Amino acid sequence: MNLTRFMNWSAKTAGKPITFVIAWGIIFIWVIIGLFWGFTSGWLLVIDTLATLNASLMVFIIQNTQNRESRALHIKIDELIRATEKAENTFMALEEKEESEIESIRHLLHQKLKRPKE
Repeated sequence: MNLTRFMNWSAKTAGKPITFVIAWGIIFIWVIIGLFWGFTSGWLLVIDTLATLNASLMVFIIQNTQNRESRALHIKIDELIRATEKAENTFMALEEKEESEIESIRHLLHQKLKRPKE
């Protein structure tokens, strides 16, 4: 199983309701065990470490998913722009341009929209 497939699987699994229920179950079990054994500093350190590692890994999984979805969406939009005769091709791959170029295109678009239609 390669890394991309694992990331996709992780993102899909993390978003399911059963995963949420399992997480609550683990927390419940941790609390019950902690009540019987006492919430020592070592016990709290274990759960803090696990929570930190889990949060850090989830950030990477979420970012990977958002990047992949964003790239796919941009490709789809570029194809729609390319296929539409009246569309401006300058808008294709706009996300890859410099900030000054994007601002210049935005300004030109606003000027174009302000002109009365012929």
